Amino acid sequence: MKRRVLVAAVSLAMIFFCRPGRAERIFKIKIDGIIDNSVANYVIKGIEQAETRGGQAVIITVDTPGGMLDATKDIVKKFFDSKIPIVVFVSPKGASATSAGMMITIGAHLAVMAPGTNIGAAHPVMMPFMVQYQPVPENDIMMKKATQDTVGWVRSVCQERGRNADWAEKAVKDSESITAQEALKLKVIDGISEDPEQLLKWLDGKSVRLSQEKTVIIQTNGAEVEAVEMNLGQVLQHIINNPNVILVLLLLGALGIALEFKAPGMIFPGVIGAALVLIALAAPTLQVNYIGLVLIILGIACLIAEIFITSYGMLTVAGLAFLTYGSLMLFETERSWNVRVSWAILIPIIVFVAVVLLVVGERILRAHRSQVETGNEELIGMEGEVSTDLNPNGKVFVHGEYWNAISVSGELKQGEAVTVTGVDKFTLRVKKKS
Repeated sequence: MKRRVLVAAVSLAMIFFCRPGRAERIFKIKIDGIIDNSVANYVIKGIEQAETRGGQAVIITVDTPGGMLDATKDIVKKFFDSKIPIVVFVSPKGASATSAGMMITIGAHLAVMAPGTNIGAAHPVMMPFMVQYQPVPENDIMMKKATQDTVGWVRSVCQERGRNADWAEKAVKDSESITAQEALKLKVIDGISEDPEQLLKWLDGKSVRLSQEKTVIIQTNGAEVEAVEMNLGQVLQHIINNPNVILVLLLLGALGIALEFKAPGMIFPGVIGAALVLIALAAPTLQVNYIGLVLIILGIACLIAEIFITSYGMLTVAGLAFLTYGSLMLFETERSWNVRVSWAILIPIIVFVAVVLLVVGERILRAHRSQVETGNEELIGMEGEVSTDLNPNGKVFVHGEYWNAISVSGELKQGEAVTVTGVDKFTLRVKKKS
């Protein structure tokens, strides 16, 4: 009897102490800034990593002004295919889920916002000449087509997730934006949490339907939260995809090429400028509006022309207008929503480019047009006096010095006035002063 009790006790002890410990794990992803292909790749790979490592759920914190529609759709597609719950948290306070950010939020299994955040404003925008951003007019056929297509898509996402499809349509068509409290009331989101810690408490015990056949319950009590970071390639791509970075690279590159045109042979500005332009146009995955690119080129051309043509400032004004307008509409395409250049970056870089082109360019041009005033070349055209008879060789006194000289106009007598016509090392070629 004692032996049986001992065996049972040992067995229970082995079961208790040898039971594989498995801490529940929550994976955390962060979207901060423009939503582009690098962000989409980061989110998709992060979800796949969480699935592979047996994560319970993925929490994605969002603070974005918008981004590429194609990248946004790729992210939402991954949400629908995910084997574990996806939770989007618009955070911290003061953050927003604008445009593409709104679409990502409504595509999650659970959508939560922090107080003091907002969501919406998903209408594509355009820039009328020298006016503020405004919704695209109803009679713009291409943008109307894109808008209607997006409306249909966001409605289908809302219906799948049980969210307010009518409000999502207003966000796309009328740029409607609402607070976290309004979003909860309108059933756009599922909850409000102050911070990540409160979010974990809110999530504990939540039931999530992943498919018609599968429903899971999230257990966050004691769960380990592991952050998924961007790799180096994704970070670099995301930095370059910033519209402000692209604009700075493009304008500085154009400046270098323009200086090379003004002073051929410098090489360095032209090479660096061409490299910057190539990086700005080839490396990013953001779509570029080529009308904006043409306007930027026209602006640079006007500033260059100002150096050669007397326009009383008209070319400068036109150049600055072209640069400003072209820069503002550079990323305004039907597939990139709410992606624009910051005024805080735009104005300083345009002023810098204009000043360098006008001031430095004018000095380069003046230097090219002026006579050389240093070295032996400065002697050409100077007048002097014959010191010894030139027949044809002799000496002359020029510029306060005695020089060996060769006459190119026959024999010259001592004391005659001469003009320097050339310099051959330390020997001057002179002719009789006419």
